[in-house]
This record gives sequence, structure tokens and C-alpha cells, in this order.
Amino acid sequence: MLSEKIKELRSQITQKQTAVNTKITEAQKRAEEDKLDEATALKGEISTLKEELDALKKKLAEYEEIAGMNPEEPAPAGGKEEDDEEKRSMHGGFRTIIKTGKTEEVRAFEEFLRSKGEKRDGLKSDGAEVLIPIDVITKPQQELEDIVDLGTMVNNVSVTTASGTYPVLENASTQLNSVEELEKNPELAKPKFKKVEWKVVTYRGQLPISQEAIDDSGVDLTALVANYLQQIERNTRNSRIAAVLRTFTTMTVSGTDELKKILNVYLKQAYKRDIVATSSAFQFLDTLKDKNGQYILQQNISSPSGKVLFGIPNTVVDDIVLGEKAGDAVMFIGDLKRAVLFANRLKATAKWVENDLYGQVLSLAIRFDVKKADDKAGYFVTIDTGAEQPDDTSKDLGK
Repeated sequence: MLSEKIKELRSQITQKQTAVNTKITEAQKRAEEDKLDEATALKGEISTLKEELDALKKKLAEYEEIAGMNPEEPAPAGGKEEDDEEKRSMHGGFRTIIKTGKTEEVRAFEEFLRSKGEKRDGLKSDGAEVLIPIDVITKPQQELEDIVDLGTMVNNVSVTTASGTYPVLENASTQLNSVEELEKNPELAKPKFKKVEWKVVTYRGQLPISQEAIDDSGVDLTALVANYLQQIERNTRNSRIAAVLRTFTTMTVSGTDELKKILNVYLKQAYKRDIVATSSAFQFLDTLKDKNGQYILQQNISSPSGKVLFGIPNTVVDDIVLGEKAGDAVMFIGDLKRAVLFANRLKATAKWVENDLYGQVLSLAIRFDVKKADDKAGYFVTIDTGAEQPDDTSKDLGK
């Protein structure tokens, strides 16, 4: 049967992968012993094995594609077509089943879930844990694309160690001097570097799935895991980044003139202007008017919020994301890329671990650290929503 053929191919792929890894280890050992000729010969064998492995994977993909093909249903009476959807009766009503394709890596991840970690063919790994395929993370949650991920807005740097330093070059203030012909060049001030120290922190969680649930449930396990992972991972990143943003120099404003002073005077011109505001802060900004009675927020489809403040795009998050409680009207004004360093050590991984109640649970983990990189790159602004707003003036800026 076709299923037996697929199972046999997967077994061959596993054996071939083991052979490749064994040869690689052996070649590295020969190289360390200065036996370069033997190491080179093994390198040739490794190349041959990898070609055979690729051929097996390609063959498996073709078999799986054929196995997933379904016969075409006859057209309904009356000629009405149903494109990309199939409606089935269920308890007197209908449910719509969306037909979606899966990549080989996504199918491999589902096999990893159902086999409790026994099958790892076609998956990338980090030690004993497997990396969640990108397709699994993004596709099931397309309806949540408007959710803000602050991790994509700051300086996201991939790191390979548990701790280290990241150099940040300060803006130059020195100038060139005028000199006469043939005179010695004067020395310039040395560039100033600030070393940002980071230390990776591990964040873990587990999704309790019993063996009975895996055997009996008809739900798409990859979508279930992706949903859990996306929300928790994004919430964790946003929480840690917001905590750093709250440590920047604080200011309190009650009107447009004070906001302009932050943008025009306090924040140096070398920095890019970004605005991340809570919903309550955005509501306040959205009601501000100039002396002509015109709202200061302007429509702009390129802005994440759909509006711009003095030409600057606004990103809006829930009050409890950037603030500490519902109703907090706060925002960060500054250069997010310069302000925050996100040291990303490990992307989301999954691993099966023993559990007394469920037998095994799926453990999820991410590793990163967030640090303030440039304390002059922005301000954490609190809005005094209780102040009365005149049409053309506002109070002085306070700290």
C-alpha cells in the first residue's frame, strides 16, 4: 500500500541522515588528528550521501503529495459551483471545511507531535528540541495580523552565546579643522562606544496534551500549537520590551505644544521619530484640535493606526501592554531601533517532556534579553487627560 511505501521511505531517510551525521563526526575527528587525506575522502562520501538523501526526500514528497490527493466530487445539481470549500451537514446545520495545503516541514512537525517526538524527519533541531516551522507559526493566525509585535520594531539581533556586549556608537559631535597646505593633520576626537551588556533569559511554558487527546481529537494539532505559541511568545516579548521603554526619561504633557517641544527640541534631530501609544493615549490624541478647530491627527493609510501625528506614524497597543493598567494614557516617543536592543538567542522550540498527569506535555521555550541601548533615543510620555484644553495654547512641559 501507499502508506507502507511512505513509511519505508521515511525509515530510509532516517538511516541516511544518521549515516551522514556519523561521517561528518568521523571527518571532523580525522581533521583534528591532522589526517587531512582521510578527512577529505570522507568529505566526498558525505557529499554522495547527501545527494542520496535529497533524492529520497524528493521521492517522499512526491509520494505524500499523491497520497493527499482526493477524487473530485461531482458538481451539484443545477450547476452551482463550490470553489475551495466543501459544506457538510452537521447537527442540522452546516460547517465549512477550508482545504489548505501543508508544506513538507509542517507535515513533519505534525508527525513530531503525534509520535511524541519519535519522528523528527524533515525538521530542524536545536539539541534535543525542534524548531517550530515558520509556516506553522504564521499561517493559522492570519486573522491576528493587526496585533502589534514590538520585537519587530526594535533592534533585533541574533546572538550565539548566553551573554555578551553589544557596541553602540554615539553620535559624533566633533568637526574637521581648517589647516594650511602641508601642515600636519590635527587629531580628531576618538569615536565613543557604549557597551550594552546582555544576558539571555529562558522563558518556558507547556501545553498539556494527553495521549488520548492526540488519538481521539480531529483538530489540527499544528494550528493548536501555533495559536498557543504565537500569543504567548508575542505577549512575552512585548511585556519585556515595554518594561524597558518605561525606564526612559519621563515627561508629562497636556496638549499639542508640549508634544511638539519633545519632537522638536528634546529629541535630537539625528534620531528617527517613532510613536507607540496606548489606546487611551491615542484616544486623547485623536480628540485634540488646533486653533482652527481641526483635529491634529491626520489620515494616512501607511501608518499602522491609519493616522499620523505631525507626519509621524502611530502604532497603537492595548493599555496594559505599554502601560501598567487599563486607562493608562502613555506613549513612547523616539527612535525604537536605537533605543532598545533585543538579543535573540533562540527562536521558539518545542520538546516533549514527562508529566505525571498527562503522560507527556509539549514544552515550549524562547530565549532572549532586552536592554536599553541609547538612553537619549526617546522619552516615555504620560498624558494628563484631566487638564482642560484651550484651542491654541497648552501648558508648559513638565517632568
